[in-house]
Amino acid sequence: MTDVLIVDDDEKIRKLARVNLEKRGYTVREAADGAEAIEIIKSNPPDLVLLDLVMPGISGIDVCIWVRAQADIPIVVLSAYDEEDLKVRALDAGADDYVTKPFGYDELLARVRAVMRRSEAAESPKRLGKVELGGLVIDLEARRVFVGGVDLQLTRTEFALLAVLAQNLDTVVSHSELLAKVWGPEYRDASHYLYIYFGRIRKKIGKEYENLLETVPGVGYLLHSALPESA
Repeated sequence: MTDVLIVDDDEKIRKLARVNLEKRGYTVREAADGAEAIEIIKSNPPDLVLLDLVMPGISGIDVCIWVRAQADIPIVVLSAYDEEDLKVRALDAGADDYVTKPFGYDELLARVRAVMRRSEAAESPKRLGKVELGGLVIDLEARRVFVGGVDLQLTRTEFALLAVLAQNLDTVVSHSELLAKVWGPEYRDASHYLYIYFGRIRKKIGKEYENLLETVPGVGYLLHSALPESA
């Protein structure tokens, strides 16, 4: 049974999330702030953390950074509409996904399922080998990406997206196919997620290799097997 820790200073949000998750068989614990969350994770780590970004005391960003330094627990952040900068910082800090407030609980549950699917896949790696694109190495079995031997520390979602493209080199993969494979079929139309995540991936792989990743407007994304001549 999946153990979820909800971290939010809003008691109403915690209660509603708990009710919806428990109805679907999840075990749920609660923390009202970042300090309490850290103590819970230290003593008995959950399988997944739902983490509010704006809280008194220790912020959600700081909790995310702390968790990532300790363990590879999946993190879904809860972000308000006007917190775009915080959302990006959370992804940089190692969050796996995000849900924007106010959110529907069907959406929240779908995000939880998708992140747990990616987590379970990471724990049962297939022998798929490596894709080497010069100094950019995508290790599909170890689920790591390196540039010049340096681990880029991609989140599960970032890696999952890049892995789909790496397994389809020089082929355009449509928005809907990427969304279905990484998030699930119910998110085939949520192409705005791809814009955010591929922006993070390009930043992490750096200017030398960012042109390997091509956006095909209105269609999808493409990973080249060699840098385009124009690059």
